[in-house]
Amino acid sequence: MRALKDRYGFLFWLQWIVSFAGIFIVAAIFWTTIMMGLFGRIRGTELSITWTVAVFGSWFILVIPFMRKKERIWKRLNPDQERAVDAWFGGMSVFLLLLVLSAFFWSAWFLKDPIPGGGTDPRWVKAVFGTWLFITLPFLVIMYRQADKIFKDAVQRQTYVPRFKSIAMDRSKRLLPLALVAQLKAIPTNLPKGHVVSVILKGGRQLDHVFIVNGNEILGIYDREALDFEVDDIQAVKGLKNTDLPEYEESKWLRLDGAS
Repeated sequence: MRALKDRYGFLFWLQWIVSFAGIFIVAAIFWTTIMMGLFGRIRGTELSITWTVAVFGSWFILVIPFMRKKERIWKRLNPDQERAVDAWFGGMSVFLLLLVLSAFFWSAWFLKDPIPGGGTDPRWVKAVFGTWLFITLPFLVIMYRQADKIFKDAVQRQTYVPRFKSIAMDRSKRLLPLALVAQLKAIPTNLPKGHVVSVILKGGRQLDHVFIVNGNEILGIYDREALDFEVDDIQAVKGLKNTDLPEYEESKWLRLDGAS
């Protein structure tokens, strides 16, 4: 029990710190090995910059899952902010990756021979950063559109006013008898966590498109203005195929739990 209470305690975060350090060391060893195989000894401003960008860029990308997990543990972000943070991390990862590729490409092109006089080759600087800026333009457009969509979705969600009808009915009056629950278990679900079924009432009247959640609770009815029966009036339930479901219009939805 104590271990469960300390699930995100000191040892948990210490493991993460050790993991961050380990990932950085692995990235440094990996890129050092790759670059020494391509260029020999890593020296000069150009190769130093290439090594630095590659190591820190790959380290940043690899620790993103840890940073996202941290935010979910702390639960500081709403769904809109979660999407925005994911988009930001994704964009940063792409930009860093493109910078590494550009630096590697032009390093292999310009640094075949030693740079005359030492120092930084201005051609290398212009080629690397010019190429990087050019190939990031399409991704900037994509990021702008994604950010715009996230913003519009957030505004729509936060200013959304429900148009469905809702009445407050005590949950105990919406629970199906055990005999009907048993019938419902034999019917495949056609919505997540629920069934849309037809119910047969006393006298033989059939009422279509009744939504039952969790296998025992009537949550709502489609295309009805008011509830004109009681649960005790239900004699049987009949399953509906997805092809029998009407096209959803929010204004035709009647909720019975009082939610708005």
